[in-house]
Amino acid sequence: MNDRLMKQVLAKLCGMSTIIIMLAVLIFFAVVNGMDGINFLASENLSVIVNQASFLVIVGIGQAIVILTGGINLSMGAVMAFSSVLCGGMLLKESNMFIGVPIVLVLLTGAATGLLNGVMITKLNIPPFIATFAMMYTCRGLAWVYLRNRVLYPLNESFRQIAMGRLFKIGGFTVTVPMLIAFLALLLFFWLLRFTNFGRKVYFTGANPVAAKFSGIQTDRLLIIVYIISSMLAAFAGMMYVARLNACEPGLATKTHFEAITVSLIGGFAMSGGYGNIWGVAGGAVVVYTIQAGMNSLQMPSELQTLVNGFLIIMAVFMNQGLINRKMQLENDLSEELTEQKRRKRESES
Repeated sequence: MNDRLMKQVLAKLCGMSTIIIMLAVLIFFAVVNGMDGINFLASENLSVIVNQASFLVIVGIGQAIVILTGGINLSMGAVMAFSSVLCGGMLLKESNMFIGVPIVLVLLTGAATGLLNGVMITKLNIPPFIATFAMMYTCRGLAWVYLRNRVLYPLNESFRQIAMGRLFKIGGFTVTVPMLIAFLALLLFFWLLRFTNFGRKVYFTGANPVAAKFSGIQTDRLLIIVYIISSMLAAFAGMMYVARLNACEPGLATKTHFEAITVSLIGGFAMSGGYGNIWGVAGGAVVVYTIQAGMNSLQMPSELQTLVNGFLIIMAVFMNQGLINRKMQLENDLSEELTEQKRRKRESES
């Protein structure tokens, strides 16, 4: 009984892997910065980290739901650039266009690219890596062809509030509009994936696509919908990024798709599909920006930051995946023990 209880406790702790890693990274940089007399855990600094992470949460959710199905979306950064560039003229300060029109057009552009990704994967049987990789180059190229070497700025001030708006302060911690948007997106997709048939189908398809298909799930349609949602989230994130930059340019978000994958993996999602909790995306985003903020506060040279950033992210992903595998192993052991207990009970009763 004690052994079983210990396994249950360990499984619970391993299930909190993202929180453990996030706290470890925060404590590490707090100690290192503290040696230089810097209060890394100051409310103002934490507010900046969470605000920056909020942008990546939106892209991370889009990547996470694709990873849940066992796929990957490498076109997210390019979709962010292409959709915002295509409608950038309507977002300019001097434009008289109602701000809702370009926002809808940006989302529709994202949906169209997601539809193309889904069709290539399901109907043309192109692997997700190749299909989205090709879409990445296509969207990025179209953005450069459409805008050439121009940069569109300044943007409409009311539109910029989705990235720059501030709501209220709690002590030194400023709650911003991006934080609210990220939180609402997390709530929405937590409900969608946990409490709806669509969410259960996504998990089932990712865990065993063949069994899902034979059980009556229209997996092709499901995957197309997932890629549409993913690209729409990328397009929305693109609007947030250009609103923060106050400019539209085709070189936007060149590394964001990799950051989104990193956030998902640190957040506890398995590349094989069928496993992950959407709240882990928030923890993964905080980890990524804590590492960047920690190195910036230490005034590390940019080339050294790239090296250290890569090493720390590898370590974070390695630790998280190890803890997740351990949790799954413990849960399997507990399930087998419970099955064995039931079998013995039936035998003793008979």
